[in-house]
Amino acid sequence: MKVIKVGRSSGNDIVISDSYVGRTHCEFIQDDSGNYWVVDLNSKNGTFVNGVRRSGKTKLNSNDIVRIGNTPLPWMSYLKNATGGPTDIGTIVDPGGGGYIPPIEDSPKGNGFGIAALCCGIVGLSILAIIFGGVALNRKEKNRGLGVAGLVLGIIWFIFAVVVWIIRLSEYSYYL
Repeated sequence: MKVIKVGRSSGNDIVISDSYVGRTHCEFIQDDSGNYWVVDLNSKNGTFVNGVRRSGKTKLNSNDIVRIGNTPLPWMSYLKNATGGPTDIGTIVDPGGGGYIPPIEDSPKGNGFGIAALCCGIVGLSILAIIFGGVALNRKEKNRGLGVAGLVLGIIWFIFAVVVWIIRLSEYSYYL
């Protein structure tokens, strides 16, 4: 049986330089039958297999993608290179070293619902401004200029919200 411990602490077999990785985050196991497992060691930010957060022991297939923090892990190479104890790996994932694995990207916490809600709010208010501005334009009232201003600002905010929403969705398409 092979066991590889992964985390931020220097006492691990694989050291990951990522602020979202715990000191002892997870371990990879290859049992005597040749099965592969990842065990989350009660990490705060979780261990993800194919984008799904897993806790405890999870069986892995050879094509599974494991990510801890913002760092995807080439876990198969860890287990293939391990022939004895932890010193056989000798891989320290560090920006200064040759074995560095770049993090995916530092993304804000959450999954984009805050941005989506903001954009929907702006779009909703923009649509109201466009409607009321259009109504004010059709009437021969004293404050017709305010109607035009509302119409123009509504259109500008609507375009802005749609552009921000598209940009934000394109950032998340990396994970799809």
